[in-house]
Amino acid sequence: MSASKRILSALAANVFGQGVSIGSQILLTPLFFLHWGAEKYGEWLLLSSIPAYLVMADLGIGSAAGNEMTMLAGREDWLGAQKTFRGAFWVASIVATVVALLTALLVLVNLTWHIPHTARIEVQEACLVLGLLGLMVGANFFGSVISAGFRAAGANGLGISLANVSRMLEAMMQGALLWAGQSPSSLCLGMLAVKLAMLVVQWGLLRRQASWLFTPGVRADKTIVQRLIKPSLAFLAFPIGSALALQGPIMIIGTLFGGATVAVFSTMRTVSRILIQITGAFNASVWPEMSRAYGAGQMATVRTLHRGSWGIALALILTASLVLLTQGHTLVQFWLRKGDVFNAPILLGLLVVSLISAIWNASSVVLASINAHARIAAAYVGVNAACLALGVVMGWQAGMYGLLASLILAECLLLIYVVPQALNASGDTLPDFLQGVWRDSTERLGKVMGKLPWRPARAP
Repeated sequence: MSASKRILSALAANVFGQGVSIGSQILLTPLFFLHWGAEKYGEWLLLSSIPAYLVMADLGIGSAAGNEMTMLAGREDWLGAQKTFRGAFWVASIVATVVALLTALLVLVNLTWHIPHTARIEVQEACLVLGLLGLMVGANFFGSVISAGFRAAGANGLGISLANVSRMLEAMMQGALLWAGQSPSSLCLGMLAVKLAMLVVQWGLLRRQASWLFTPGVRADKTIVQRLIKPSLAFLAFPIGSALALQGPIMIIGTLFGGATVAVFSTMRTVSRILIQITGAFNASVWPEMSRAYGAGQMATVRTLHRGSWGIALALILTASLVLLTQGHTLVQFWLRKGDVFNAPILLGLLVVSLISAIWNASSVVLASINAHARIAAAYVGVNAACLALGVVMGWQAGMYGLLASLILAECLLLIYVVPQALNASGDTLPDFLQGVWRDSTERLGKVMGKLPWRPARAP
């Protein structure tokens, strides 16, 4: 498969994934409000946010192992790739067990002290929800290893597509059970059943796509943790920071203002982040091309990709912001059939957060693509943790405006920290960069990407 086709395949798979995310949010949110109401929906969001932190239990080994598998396959070291693949499954088994124990502890805390407190969801029901969500997190560890196998086999687009089909079916199951008036635990049970079934399908297709990952059988490389711990911890910092940035405000709002305010904030954030999700799909597709251009010493190409990514992010976010600021109330009312959910000040603040986040993320790809991401990963965690603590104080003193100010401050600090490093890594200057962002067009970016070399790993 040619370079342009593989890039388009990965981009299409990523866009499909964003479509699943956006579609799920757009279609499911009205059902939650309709069948559960704002208070119960807010409590569901609060419970759902807690297991998100358990994703960190694998210490980032899965991401680092996926990179190593792909590099070994590129060198046609099939046995080495299989050892890492089996080692990654060994790690996934261990961390899934750890997650199960942590989930049991969360359930015990909820039973004993009723933390987090849920007025509309009974304690026993809340405990069952936490337990099932913990099992889903454990299943996700195995799913990430399978997806890494598809990357190593040169079938990244297929692996991403299958994972997104699983997410789509889970969302459809949620919608069907909501429409049928089922309980929160029933929703979790249905989603878990779909996820496990899709893991079996993905496993079977991977065996057909890359039989060399399974035969001849070799022992798992159990030195994987010691060998990959350093890059793993750097990769781990990003989901930690994301959990702080996305789930932290939910927990603060739920504690300070109640479930109804959580529902309104979550809805406004869903609207504001639609375009961030799309730009994220583009960044994920550009990532490997920056790596190859940097390795080949083609710094002009790296600069062009960086500038083009910025231009696309700015164009999409600014256009969406203008539409939402002028037509947001109408769109939300049409979407949810509830005009009282729309909150213009919250939406404006979150649009500012989204704009700044999109543009510094476009620069962070430059550093991550050349394995220079350790410092920005640490900054991402540190800044979000500090501003989240500040958000508690500001939220207590100034309400939602104070919390929004802390979120905007976090994105501004990251922008100031990341962009100069990206410019330095790509050999660019700020005046030339800004001029290039204005000048470079999407058409030019597409031509550059189409000329980049790509040599996929060949199966034996």
